Amino acid sequence: MRIKTSLLAGLIISIFLAACGGDNTNPYDGTWALVYPALSKQSSVSSTQSTICSNPPATIIIQNNSGTGTVTASCTTTVAATSGVKSTSYTQATYANIAVTITAKPDVTSKDIFNATANGVPFTGQCLSTVSCSGTSTAGDTVTITR
Repeated sequence: MRIKTSLLAGLIISIFLAACGGDNTNPYDGTWALVYPALSKQSSVSSTQSTICSNPPATIIIQNNSGTGTVTASCTTTVAATSGVKSTSYTQATYANIAVTITAKPDVTSKDIFNATANGVPFTGQCLSTVSCSGTSTAGDTVTITR
């Protein structure tokens, strides 16, 4: 009797999940960490000036295989002291609005296509799995999302 009850409960739960969108038609939906390194390229302008940036990942919510987010980098530029002038530092925040879409391929041998646009610059790439996707621009910059 217990086995019949367990099987019946399992069948009812399966039907319930399928009716509530549990059929996994959008495996990319959820919360992701979005990384856009081009926003904070570290550079040294000269021997007396340097810039160091902090660019933590942004959170992006993907729903129905698409989503948008904003990545913010904080860059601090330090100018070294010269000829009686003391060193100075200033911080500047830069940001990028990024839209992401993922298109599933119909066959199992192909990778799903990842497209993104960061401040108007297009990125194309692939998803390695349902937990990692990346794209590259024509300039060689990258955008990645991971769970």
